[in-house]
Amino acid sequence: MELSENVKESTASPDLAAHPIRKRMLSVSAATFLSRITGFVRDMLIAYGFGTGEMSDLFYIGYRIPNMLRELFAEGTLSSAFIPELTRTLKEDGEERASRLMTAVSLLLCLILLVILVAGEVLAPVLFRILAPGYASSPDTRGVGVALIRLMFPFLLFISFSALAMGALNVQGRFFIPALSPVFFSAGLIVGVFFPSSLTGGHPVYGLALGVLLGGLLQWVVQWGPLGKGRIHFLPSLGMREAWKDAGARKVLRLLLPSIGGLWGTQGNLLIATFFGSLMLSGTISALYYAMRLVQFPLGLIGAAIATVLLPVLSRQRLESGGAEQSIQTLAEAYRLSLFFMLPATAGLVALGDPLIKLLFEHGSFAARSTVMTREALWGYALGLWSFSGVRILVRVYYAHQDTRFPVWAAFWGLLTNLALSAALYRSIGILALAAGISVGSLVNQTIIFAGLKKYLTKTPWEIFGNTLPVLGASAVLYAGVRLSWQGIASAFPPKGSLWLAGEILPVIFVGLGLYLGITSLIGIREGVSLVREIRKIGKRKSS
Repeated sequence: MELSENVKESTASPDLAAHPIRKRMLSVSAATFLSRITGFVRDMLIAYGFGTGEMSDLFYIGYRIPNMLRELFAEGTLSSAFIPELTRTLKEDGEERASRLMTAVSLLLCLILLVILVAGEVLAPVLFRILAPGYASSPDTRGVGVALIRLMFPFLLFISFSALAMGALNVQGRFFIPALSPVFFSAGLIVGVFFPSSLTGGHPVYGLALGVLLGGLLQWVVQWGPLGKGRIHFLPSLGMREAWKDAGARKVLRLLLPSIGGLWGTQGNLLIATFFGSLMLSGTISALYYAMRLVQFPLGLIGAAIATVLLPVLSRQRLESGGAEQSIQTLAEAYRLSLFFMLPATAGLVALGDPLIKLLFEHGSFAARSTVMTREALWGYALGLWSFSGVRILVRVYYAHQDTRFPVWAAFWGLLTNLALSAALYRSIGILALAAGISVGSLVNQTIIFAGLKKYLTKTPWEIFGNTLPVLGASAVLYAGVRLSWQGIASAFPPKGSLWLAGEILPVIFVGLGLYLGITSLIGIREGVSLVREIRKIGKRKSS
């Protein structure tokens, strides 16, 4: 009894929204939730029209490069090099100098991206052969695949400038609009789904490629509008020569190069999956994509939201007296919050993977075979959900100190681990090996990154794992409750259509959430206590 009371006392905390990381995370999560919902609508429409066949594989092969660049820039690499320097400049030199830095980086980046764009268009056939050797042998599939890469490669320009705008807005404490901007990307792709095939040479898949470009343009424009009204803005009078002379801009680009290397390490895992997936059954690459989309829902809603607001906070704390101790507390808060949501999300995805895939995707051309493949990939990805989020959070410490080299080294070893596992197991256990290889590689990456934190935090921050065991136990109870509830409902009332299926899944989800929140608040896990307190407050306001 005494131990229980001590645990509850030590884990007591203020309201969920009171901590700066939590408060900003809630804003980002709200916007991210909307973007994920529109993203699911987009993916459902694509799945309905294309299923997991040859054409869908070719689209996702061609989409792999721009989507990789989208996740790379929008969720870290450019921001990791840009935000700390912009934060320092704004704090020490003022708004005009910060605006000059942003403009100089924009001009220099534009020049570099144009070179990359030309190279990508010319080398598209080579890229396709490297990405998908299993499809490169057929002239027909090779022709479509190369055309798709060329159509979507200019997306790189739009998403890069969108990332710059996001970084500048985040430094000014504005997170909602940047987090909402992917909604407009999804809107562009939805337009692409309905693009008349008569205007694309009879290939509807080309309409999707044009939708990627439209979505990227919209995502950029929606952020540059608010940016023009902020403290940091674009200076049209600055020329390329002045931009090249700007020491801060050159520093950002120097930091960007190794940071991109680290990103190629993590995103390289998806390239490995694409490579081996092209050598397997038709539809494997598409199934891997749809499974990752399910994993990215909690990852984007929570993990990416925490990481987004964490970098500006750590960058400021680095410049303050006693910043190392503050950073440890901030990092521990962020990581524990991530574990609190990611571990039960893993349990829920594994327990309800099959009905969720059927509800969201098994329509039109997406057949039962597609569901089985996607479910196996989901199991492999779900095991790494907590480490996917953990890497994004822990690496922010290095980025805040403008160290982009160590994360490259850590990502490299994770990449090698994935490559070895995928090559050894893809023939024997199929698509599960490709997804699980990415998860194990992410765990290796996270372990190395954690081991190196002492360099910047004066000590190894073991306290970030303080709630791991109780959260893991509560997540196991959630899994059992959800699994048993679903089996009971599904056997008693076999689903008859999507609405029926949704009506059966929702109460099962609420059962799992109720079990998890009840247990975590009962044993005194502060995130659970705070969340239950917030729910009770909302209930009281509605009843009064």
